[in-house]
Amino acid sequence: MKQRYKISYNDKKDQIRITEQMEWEGQYIETTEEKYSVELLTHVIDKDIQDVVDAIRTNNLFPPYDLAVAIANFIIQLMKETDESINELFLEWEDIEDKPVEQEEPEEDEIIEDELTELTDDLSDEDGFLEEDDDIDSIVPKSPGLPDDDEPKNDDL
Repeated sequence: MKQRYKISYNDKKDQIRITEQMEWEGQYIETTEEKYSVELLTHVIDKDIQDVVDAIRTNNLFPPYDLAVAIANFIIQLMKETDESINELFLEWEDIEDKPVEQEEPEEDEIIEDELTELTDDLSDEDGFLEEDDDIDSIVPKSPGLPDDDEPKNDDL
């Protein structure tokens, strides 16, 4: 799910506002808004990023940690910005769950090699069933053949 966070600084009201928006049918709609005192945030931005994350997380706005750190960095940037014309920033975010995870497909030779290694590792345990010089065919039992049709059957039963 695509989300956007608008972080705005209102110096007249001495507050920072974070508005969470989600994309719905191509447009962003507001879902949550939280207001913070600039005085409160001023005390924590000079400390540690974790203090800023703790300050912005509330019952209404509790982003995952990676997102909370990104929002905290935007707040720090906004509050330390010397350009007075910038009073809001937008942070675009997309949940990782919606993104397909690209995995490299192993080659067929690697799969066969891994399976053979697993088989021989299982056979060569501490009991020493398989020695290094042994061939796997020498330890795999042969399946019994089908009965011959030439053998006489006893019909007297």
